[in-house]
Amino acid sequence: MNILLVAMGLDIGGAETHVVSLAKQLKNKGHHPVVISSGGIYEQELIIEQIPHYRAKLAEKGLKATTDSIKVMKSVIRSDKIDLIHAHGRIPAFIGKIISIMTNTPFMTTAHAKFDDSGIYKLISFWGKETISVSEDIKDHLVNNFGVNENRITIIKNGIDTEKFNSKADTSKLEKEIATTKESIKIVYISRLSGALSDVAKKVIDAVNKIRQKGIAIDLVVVGDGDDFLSVKDYSKKISTDSGETFINVLGKRTDIAEILAFGDIAVAVSRSALEAMSCEKAVILVGGEGFMGLLTEENLSIAMANNFTGRTVKEEITAEKIAYEIEKVIGKDCSKKRAELGKLGRQVVIDHFSIDSMTDETIKIYKKLINGRK
Repeated sequence: MNILLVAMGLDIGGAETHVVSLAKQLKNKGHHPVVISSGGIYEQELIIEQIPHYRAKLAEKGLKATTDSIKVMKSVIRSDKIDLIHAHGRIPAFIGKIISIMTNTPFMTTAHAKFDDSGIYKLISFWGKETISVSEDIKDHLVNNFGVNENRITIIKNGIDTEKFNSKADTSKLEKEIATTKESIKIVYISRLSGALSDVAKKVIDAVNKIRQKGIAIDLVVVGDGDDFLSVKDYSKKISTDSGETFINVLGKRTDIAEILAFGDIAVAVSRSALEAMSCEKAVILVGGEGFMGLLTEENLSIAMANNFTGRTVKEEITAEKIAYEIEKVIGKDCSKKRAELGKLGRQVVIDHFSIDSMTDETIKIYKKLINGRK
């Protein structure tokens, strides 16, 4: 099958990483994936895998950007003999819906998060004949807020490449690049750095700073980019200057996420990044722009799985004090065993429930259903 995957962009983010992973798996299974996006750091992975990628102004608003994107997509449908359009995001779905009508090409979507359903946003949201939801709470949101027929929604959880994301990843380059003390506990924070997420990043920085003030050796690695990247970087410099110590490494955009997670001891993350950390056998603290669940344990695992490890169903104020409290649960002198146990639990959960192979196979079933229905 010739499958067109359409995403806003290919920088750091759950949906973006999902699209690249899905494209690679589709190719491994003998299909022909093609990607359209506004580009980004993960574009290089598609080039290495020889997966066609076309740029369109899908991250921009306005009539000209929309018109240009329609032209690009329409051209790709013809040149690559596309059998099905699979959109990831509101603008990709809006353009995809138009093109599906123009070319009579089957169209479907994946909902990776809860979409704004206010005003015009509800009117320009399209879901296709079939919709994939990555979690139960997003499915409920689509049914209750957008009126999507629940019989047209399939829950397919994120798929993680457990061979790539594992604790044995080579970290030798990072050990030379990242300035940390050898005996310190290393916290890895991965997120987009914009809006509410940049505020969370600053609170994580404050939390680590509070712990260091107690005389505990701890370093922080921040990975991500966005509109507020410079603001977060400047804030980290200020904290380091005020404390008289350099303990924060703001790395920006990276594709070596597996190695960075293997390098760390604890991950502060949500959604797909949390799952990747779990696959690397790291203790995970769920803190993000949508919610706060703290340290992931067997006790709160079922709730975390239901909200796709975002914490969005747990409405709790996020503070630096709370983040520090959760980190301190797993950094004491006798906590290495606890971290190891939580790491093994997390990896087993990923293996059992978030296999990239089963995710791709389930998605392919929907592709075949739609394509055969068209024929």
